[in-house]
Amino acid sequence: MTAYPDAQTQAPSFNKAWRSLANSRFWALTLLAIGTASNSIYAHAPLAAFATVSGVTLSRQRAIAIAVLIWLVNQVIGFGLRGYPLTVVAFTWGALMGLGTLLVTVGASWRPAFSRSTGAGHFGWMAIATLGGFVLYQGIIMLALPGLTEGHSMGWDIVGRLFLQQLTWVGAIALGHGLLLWRMLAATH
Repeated sequence: MTAYPDAQTQAPSFNKAWRSLANSRFWALTLLAIGTASNSIYAHAPLAAFATVSGVTLSRQRAIAIAVLIWLVNQVIGFGLRGYPLTVVAFTWGALMGLGTLLVTVGASWRPAFSRSTGAGHFGWMAIATLGGFVLYQGIIMLALPGLTEGHSMGWDIVGRLFLQQLTWVGAIALGHGLLLWRMLAATH
């Protein structure tokens, strides 16, 4: 029969497991590989999702580096392989996406105290950061949209589909991260 630690003993071990995984090359490179693959599959990669997951699961400095690299891969693939036009508007879109990615990453990496002591707190923060990150990222895009598209707007149906896409990516990656954390915690008991 498996014995489960009480909440007081779980806090130091959870934080230790999180730090170990956050500082490992394996997790950072895994996020970078998945982010690169998503950019190869989707023209509109889930940058807010990768920014959120990077911010919540990596140290702030590492999270910023990984999220910016995923955004940069997105831009290289877009302009280099997909043939995005080399125009001021296209570069402005890219810059806005980069700004959104950076801001979401920094916000998600805040990691309030409740998110550092238990798995429930950690995944609770992941959910809050996902919602807040999507609102921030999409808000930047929606504010710029009329000026960059000659007054066109984005319908709520599109925003809803984008949110579902972000949730799917965050959920899948968070599941993998959770399994790795669980494995690390189980190994210490």
